[in-house]
Amino acid sequence: MRIRDIKMKIHEESELYSPMDPDQMILSDDVASYLERAFLNKHRALMENYVITIISDTPVDKDHATRAIKQEFERQKDDIRFGLMRLMQKMVCLAALGVALLALWLYLAATTESVGVEILSIMGWVCVWEATSIAIMQRPELRIMQKNLDRLTHAEIVVQSADSSEENDRA
Repeated sequence: MRIRDIKMKIHEESELYSPMDPDQMILSDDVASYLERAFLNKHRALMENYVITIISDTPVDKDHATRAIKQEFERQKDDIRFGLMRLMQKMVCLAALGVALLALWLYLAATTESVGVEILSIMGWVCVWEATSIAIMQRPELRIMQKNLDRLTHAEIVVQSADSSEENDRA
């Protein structure tokens, strides 16, 4: 299994956290978006482990930073879990509505010939199509994002001083 290193350079530990959070357990928006962008550019291979390296000019509390980073990714996973649940509800409702409209269309088509009956057919097929679209295209995409965030949640966090990383770059 390959290991991908996502590097992040800061001057001091306070740059990691939101300035509005007195407990410093919430990542700053800049750090969170950087980690997401860095990860999204590299998430193609499924058989990779991730290491997030924080390079800092001043000392960083590794345990505190690790908890904050993991909490951010857990929050994002919860958002996706909630989104998946809502998507499933929407899919089931659309499928049920589609089947009901198609059943009504079949019943009315046998007894009546009008444009309104054909509209029921179109509405039913659109509902079924949308439910199928959710099941085939949207849901799997969210599941992949959820798995990727899970991999990031379990990423190893490494803290380096800027001096040692410059020496490693020279070597």
